[in-house]
Amino acid sequence: MGKAKIYLSPSRQPGNLYATGNTNEEKEMVKLSKRIKNILDEEYFCETHLATLSLDIGAEGRPKEAKGKNCDIYLAIHSNAGGKGKASGAVALYHPKRPDSKLLAEYLVMELNSICPIKSNRSEDLVDGMAAFQGKGYGEIRVPAKLGMTPVLMETNFHDHPAISEWMTKNTETMARAYVNALVRFMGLQIRTQAEETVKEDESEKLYRVQVGAFRKKENAEILALRLLNEGFEGFIKFC
Repeated sequence: MGKAKIYLSPSRQPGNLYATGNTNEEKEMVKLSKRIKNILDEEYFCETHLATLSLDIGAEGRPKEAKGKNCDIYLAIHSNAGGKGKASGAVALYHPKRPDSKLLAEYLVMELNSICPIKSNRSEDLVDGMAAFQGKGYGEIRVPAKLGMTPVLMETNFHDHPAISEWMTKNTETMARAYVNALVRFMGLQIRTQAEETVKEDESEKLYRVQVGAFRKKENAEILALRLLNEGFEGFIKFC
């Protein structure tokens, strides 16, 4: 199997101002996306592409670019607003016909909510990304899925909440690590040194058994098992 390929599409909304810090959604999400890419490039065995920032999010823009790079994951990275400056918590939009999309969304919400000192007050943090706009759905959910990628549109947290806005602008590294942790868990990414050592050992004809994932919910285990089967790893799947 080749390297997993991840596409990062940060917000293109400079008009969405943060409650503090004289900054905006586009600036902060581009900064966050670049740091996510750097961590993945330096520490994990995968291939990560940052969207060409001048491209729009229409079908002929970033989704087409991601498809052209044969990406597996299309991750749109945003921050949120609403609730009169009192709403808090990560919110993820997923494609309802892609179980892997919802699973990645679940991992991302879990990781991001675990790091923010202000707890989530969302009654719904996993949202059907195809329910909006009279069922047309969000373009960065609909188009990547149609092109065969696993899409998630992530609202990192609420930038119009003053305390969260201040925390977000000062914790890019922490948020980037949360995103990476979710991607590593979902994709089973190897740490780069481990991947390099495995290649060296393969050259000497040594074999290693790999166990990927442990889940409390059987449906999540089945989703990962199906994805591994599709990638030719049936020998590594075992339900206990």
